[in-house]
Amino acid sequence: MKYLFLLISLACTSNNDLQSKVFIVADHLENCRGVGPQTCMLVKENPEDNWTYFYDQIEGFDYEEGFTYELLVDLIPVENPAADASSLRYILKNIISKIPSVDQSDLLKEWTVLKIKGLDQLNSSPTMKFEEEDTKVSGFAGCNNYFSTYTISGNELNFGPAGATRKLCPDMSVENLFLQHLPKVARFEIVKKELYLYNQNDELLILAMSQ
Repeated sequence: MKYLFLLISLACTSNNDLQSKVFIVADHLENCRGVGPQTCMLVKENPEDNWTYFYDQIEGFDYEEGFTYELLVDLIPVENPAADASSLRYILKNIISKIPSVDQSDLLKEWTVLKIKGLDQLNSSPTMKFEEEDTKVSGFAGCNNYFSTYTISGNELNFGPAGATRKLCPDMSVENLFLQHLPKVARFEIVKKELYLYNQNDELLILAMSQ
């Protein structure tokens, strides 16, 4: 009976100690310094967080540069780790997503919007022209001309505050929703001639096609 109690206690302790976290892993490695010079993955737990160096290894994970990963990882405490060793073991539980990187230069063209989340059809077609100089984006919003800035890192894309001319049109629904969606964009994908803009929840906000 003592042995049975001991086994149950150990099992409970193990389950309580086990934690799982979602890690986002960048599409490239960077030089870093732990005990000595090494190459580190860049990771974060939330899309809005800054990238941080990951000095350890994730057991069972075969990293391939050129892809952004979302991983579910088990964190297991290590008893009596060495002075220069991690107090945790990281074990891959599941690859949630593996997204190929996009050549950022492919974004530098003019796009015509085909679809906007929340509208069944468009009575006007907004445009988006990305320029490398000053990272500017501008175009036609559906009624007015608009202008903004953008930042890009791998597949992540964020827009700054947008300005626009002040013309009034009988139907402003396309323009209003288009400009409301821009600051919510978190990442992009380009498939052939189509540009997909997603929010942090991976909901498609805007679909456009290159001209």
